[in-house]
This record gives sequence, C-alpha cells and structure tokens, in this order.
Amino acid sequence: MRKALFFLGLTILLVGFVFLAIGSIRNVRLELIKNTTESWNISENLTEGNTYVLDIRSSNLWRDDYTEGGYEEPQPVDMVIISPDGGETKLQAFFLARLPAPPYKSTLPIIVYVEYGTVDSDSLDVDESYPQVRFTTKQGGYYTASVIEETLNWTTGPPKEIIFYREVFQNQNSYTILLQNSGVVCLFTGIIISVWGVRATKKKRIREKKKVKKQSKN
Repeated sequence: MRKALFFLGLTILLVGFVFLAIGSIRNVRLELIKNTTESWNISENLTEGNTYVLDIRSSNLWRDDYTEGGYEEPQPVDMVIISPDGGETKLQAFFLARLPAPPYKSTLPIIVYVEYGTVDSDSLDVDESYPQVRFTTKQGGYYTASVIEETLNWTTGPPKEIIFYREVFQNQNSYTILLQNSGVVCLFTGIIISVWGVRATKKKRIREKKKVKKQSKN
C-alpha cells in the first residue's frame, strides 16, 4: 500500500510536468510588416528587441530559368542587410525547386537554407538554424534588405516579392491557463503523496527492525 502511494505520487508528478510543458507552449504567428513587389530591395523602420523574418518570393522568370537550367542543387542569391547605423550583414539565401518531367515547369523556387557571411552583431542577432532570414534587432531604425543583382547568375530580374514579417506570440487562452493550473496542482499533490508514502515506508521499516531486535533478545 505504501509503495503504491509512492508510485502514485510519482505518476501524478509526471502528469503535472506534462501539463505544465503543454500549457507553457506559446504559438508564434508571422505578422506582415511590409512587402515590395518586383523590386530589388525593401526598407522598413524596425523596432528594437523584436524578431523579424525576411522572405523572398520567386518570380515566374526565376522558375523558368530554374527549369531551363535543370538545377538539382539549391541556387544562391546574394543579399545584404544595411542596419540603421550603416553596418552590413551579408548572406546567401539558397533557393530550391522541384523539377518535373518535361515539358512541365518546376515549382517556384523557395528558400531552403541561409548562409551568413559578415554579421553586424552590434545591430542584430541572426538565427542560423532557421530556413529563412530570421533576426532579432538590437537597435531600432530603418533596415534595408537588398538582393544583389550583379551576382545573380542563374536567373535574371528582381524577385516577385520581398516581405518583412514580425514574430508575434499568441495570447494564452483559457485552455492553456487551465493546463498550467492543473499542472501546478498535480505537482503539489504528487509531492505530498510521494513524501507520505516514503515516510510511511520508513516508519514501517523502523517498526520491523525494532520488532526483530526485541525477538532476538528474547
């Protein structure tokens, strides 16, 4: 019975941790800040401390050139982000499309990964693990992101669209709050039951030892 109480307490503790973990998950959505079409660059006043995602959408010409080139590896697009104080962050965004069987065209190339060269660490922090351009600003002001036309050798013409998104955390709903509260209750309940079971087991062992000693003396 005492062991059962102890393991019951551990089970409730585990459930509490699970509830807390699920309840603490915060959904992130991307809020459109600004976009430009058929342009080589985009500029916007970004707020210090926020996290932004920069996406580049391929034009139909990029897709046609990708299809005609028969590329099987991601193709680079050189870019630079100019910070408010003039610092530069240089990077390459690699685009990949799925090639169909002729005479059909490929899908529109999309960014699959980013490689950073020089980073203006005084102005922003970049996320190298993110498949698109993602960074957190250390200072507010106008940031300008540009596609370098001169080094774009696998296709021609500007992208269809360049977009600035801002990451926004979704507000917690009543369900996640309930999970967090339930998790806290389970944690306390599990601790109490586990401690109770341990103490009861120790008391039983002490009584048994005393009984054995008493019998051995007799």
